[in-house]
Order: sequence, then structure tokens, then C-alpha cells
Amino acid sequence: MIGPPMTPSSHHRRSDSPGRGLPSVLAHQPFHQHQGLLAAIVADCARVRREQGRHPLSATLDVERYHEQSLLADPALVRRALEPLVRRAFESAAESVSGYESPVVREVIVTSVDVGDAIEIEVADSGPSLPEGVRTWLNQTTQSPPETGFAPEGAGLALAAVRAAVARINGTLHAANCPEGGVAITLRLPRLQSQRLAA
Repeated sequence: MIGPPMTPSSHHRRSDSPGRGLPSVLAHQPFHQHQGLLAAIVADCARVRREQGRHPLSATLDVERYHEQSLLADPALVRRALEPLVRRAFESAAESVSGYESPVVREVIVTSVDVGDAIEIEVADSGPSLPEGVRTWLNQTTQSPPETGFAPEGAGLALAAVRAAVARINGTLHAANCPEGGVAITLRLPRLQSQRLAA
């Protein structure tokens, strides 16, 4: 058994839309060919792994450039929300998953979708599932204080930084353990609305 395939949210799978975003077939080409914040973050994570001599991961970026450009938020806050999330996904994907023989599929998939009044960005990895307390804490309304008593430490500090940045953007978080292995965390961030011309 090779390991559990990752199952990100199905509505972010856009295999029926050829030519959009950066499909997985291009994932191993330099990400600078696809300019944008997420491309830069993914490329930096891959570079750090190479410099550390660590095993490479499969990284797929399927993000429309206009999705990033249409976010209604300070770009610095957007980076503070996304960068720790992508870095956590790279670290998680590199971990072994108990109950499965090596080699485990090791991959990170970053996708985006326009849902009208917001942009959803999903960062999924093939690593271990999130503990229930962490998942519940992430899924709480970001504007409210934690109710589970979860105290972030270690890798949880990165998720706490993500949660705080998303709250400042007036966005939401949703974390899910994928049924067949891995974790998918979705950021829903408000987008700019096109102004309608007066009749």
C-alpha cells in the first residue's frame, strides 16, 4: 500500500476547466512563471526544502491570478494569513502517516475559487490529520474568543497567526480532515465588488 490519497474539497477540483490556473502538470516548473503571492510562497517553501537537502514534495498550484488581485484586504495581511498556512502544509506533508506503508504520497495542493462575494483559497496537504481540538478551534468564528480551551503551541502557533490575520481581514477559516487522509484548510476572504454603472 503506497499511502492515502489526499481529498481536498471537491468544489475546488477544476479538472473540467482546462487551461485555467496552473494545473499539476506544470507544478514542477519554476513557480516564478506564474507570478503572484501564492506562487512566490510555494516557490520559497520548495527552495527552503532543497537548500536543507530534504526530500522534495509534489506541489500543485491552481490559482487564478485575478483571485489574488481582487481580494478586499491589505496585501500584507493576506500574506500573514497565507504564508504560515502554506509553510505548515509543507511541513505536514513531509510527516509520516501512521498506519500506512512507505512511501506515503507527499503533496501540497493550493487552489482558489470565486464564490461571488468572496474568494476561497484552499491549502491541502497529505500529512497527518488535525487533532479534533485543533480542528474545532480553527472552525470557530475568528471574531470570537476560543471556546475549546485549546492553547496553541509549536505548529499551532502558525495556525494561531493565520486565524488572527483572517479575523482582521473579516474572513473565515474552515479546516477538514480528508476522509482518505490529509488536511484541507480553506480561507474565505472578501473580494472587491464590481461597481455597476447607473442606468
